[in-house]
Amino acid sequence: MAQALLKIEGVDPLAMPRFLDLNLRVPLDANLDARRAASTAVEQILQRVREVREHEKALIPGAVFSYFAGTADAEGCRPAEPRQVFDGYSSTGKPVFSDFVTLAIERKDPGIDQLLAGDDIVLTRVTMGRVLRTQQLAEFGNNSPVFKILGQVDAGLFRVLGAEGKCAFSFQLLRGTTLEGKPRLRLHPVGAVDVMDLADPSLLNLLSRCQRHLDTEALRLAGLLQNGEVDEEEFARPLLVELAQRLASRARHAGRRTQHANERADEGQRPTPRAYPDAGEAHDDAIWWDTEKSTIVVLGPKGRVHVFTPQARHVTSVMMQGSAVQNRRQQGRWRQAEPDERGEFRIHLKRLVAAGEDKPVEDVPPSATPPVVPSPAQPPVG
Repeated sequence: MAQALLKIEGVDPLAMPRFLDLNLRVPLDANLDARRAASTAVEQILQRVREVREHEKALIPGAVFSYFAGTADAEGCRPAEPRQVFDGYSSTGKPVFSDFVTLAIERKDPGIDQLLAGDDIVLTRVTMGRVLRTQQLAEFGNNSPVFKILGQVDAGLFRVLGAEGKCAFSFQLLRGTTLEGKPRLRLHPVGAVDVMDLADPSLLNLLSRCQRHLDTEALRLAGLLQNGEVDEEEFARPLLVELAQRLASRARHAGRRTQHANERADEGQRPTPRAYPDAGEAHDDAIWWDTEKSTIVVLGPKGRVHVFTPQARHVTSVMMQGSAVQNRRQQGRWRQAEPDERGEFRIHLKRLVAAGEDKPVEDVPPSATPPVVPSPAQPPVG
């Protein structure tokens, strides 16, 4: 219930709390007290979810909080171009964005010549929060930020599904406070492009792993703060350097893909990263049953089609035109999933997401891929 409500409230997946503390009374006489106890538990969950949403509403995916406007949803809070990154605050607390490549040229960053020559590489640069706040006056949030920016990693350029151009991001490390008053470290991507639309699906896994690591580091930071004052930006510096190194290293690995794979990415033929997000957002009329394979078919936006086992394990994802989808329906190959089939699928889906096992098949390392066991009715292949 808590997970579903947090999703309905629009809380960013990377911002999900690890726990919701509740005060539960377990009735020993269910006939007399069960309804009241259940209502109390539900109301507590609702209240805690509302508090989380209020705590997180200052942040909007891709945008920077404007202290001048008091929101992240005002004009000028988001980069206007795909290659723009966050370049600090103005004196009045307004976000300033600049072209990533232009900044790299001006700084003479290592690798800029390769990037300008068209090489498929990613450059990174770490900037600490005090630098981003240099121009910001105290009366416009310098001393009392909603979320303190400890620093960020500017990174680019990344391939985008279905787009000819590339994009850049500012991956910010924000220091907030949990509902229990403890320090919270959060990774917040800022960019004109949704990270879910990146052509390399492994980058999403990298960012998720980084957030889990920050959850652990936040506990360590809390312990240090109890023992005295801590320079939080110096605490964050090695975390930012590590993220920058991983982004650059991941890009080099991705650059060794075959030309065919790169062409597929350029053409938008990599719907895999959206497999589990599309499944989680799918309405009843977008969930179908493949009568030949006994699999679940999820019809996503923009021609994306995802195939899962009934237990919500990802099988494959493809791009498919509407006519091809219609043909499968008319031939009886696909039929609307029955309510119990959809229900079972969604239950398994939520369990996988909660356990962090919602990994598309292309993201599973070869060593973790289970061997294919041929059916007794079919001879082994090869």
